[in-house]
Amino acid sequence: MKNLIMICSLVLVGQIANAGAFVEPYIGMTTGKFKVTGASDTDSKGTALGLRAGYQMVIPWIALDVKILKGSAETNPESDMSFTDVGITVGASVPFVRPFIGYIPAAKTKLEANGASDEYEGSALKLGIGIKILPLVDINIEKVDYTFKEVDGISLPDSIKHETLMIGVGMTF
Repeated sequence: MKNLIMICSLVLVGQIANAGAFVEPYIGMTTGKFKVTGASDTDSKGTALGLRAGYQMVIPWIALDVKILKGSAETNPESDMSFTDVGITVGASVPFVRPFIGYIPAAKTKLEANGASDEYEGSALKLGIGIKILPLVDINIEKVDYTFKEVDGISLPDSIKHETLMIGVGMTF
């Protein structure tokens, strides 16, 4: 019994020692498509800058995830695209890999062309993986599926989808 208590104590103390807060700034390039029912797809691209701040236990972690994107959508004429996403991300840290999933409850994207602008509102789901290449450096690949249900405050009969893929580099501190 004494040995069992000793082993449990060592395991639990080791897990507590590995837990702690972390910050992960990241930068990446995105590419995507706007999908509107009954219309052709519109390509998009941009540069993203983000920050995850959270708490990691031994394997699982949870973080507040903020991402800012500036880019363009290939409309006629080409539109400037920008958004700021704030969501929650959960994941796991296992050797060399960090799979994660996230939810953005209030996604907003703004498209501007020829002095006119439209603001799309909805939500998004994120799925990604980080591949550790150095002790602090990850290569992140994430797919985000946006579903917009409003444009300029007007509800849409069909939702507009925006699927993006980002490849980026992050540093975890």
